[in-house]
Amino acid sequence: MDKRGSVMNEFVVHVILIALILAVFLFASAERVNGRNVMQQVLEKQLALLIDSAEAGMSFEVWKGNINGVIDDVDIDDGRVFVSVDGLRSVGGYPYFSRYSVEVEEVGDKFLVTVK
Repeated sequence: MDKRGSVMNEFVVHVILIALILAVFLFASAERVNGRNVMQQVLEKQLALLIDSAEAGMSFEVWKGNINGVIDDVDIDDGRVFVSVDGLRSVGGYPYFSRYSVEVEEVGDKFLVTVK
């Protein structure tokens, strides 16, 4: 009878430990996904894809108060899109490919990206 009880106790302890480890993993990954750097990378990629598909004469607006955070700056330099979110400066940017020239200007509470 002792052996069955100890096996059951070990099983319960293992299940609790596995559940704790899984919970810690889920909370850590959820925190990582909601981080500023991930939001910044998503915004850079979305802007690069918009520029890729834009024709000459098109323009689009990027609001500073975005659902992904407050956008401080949008910069186009050397075929890359750089976005600063909540004070976090972009390091690598995201590349885009366009045969047209692209300009960004700040207009009030938004950034105007124009493809010429």
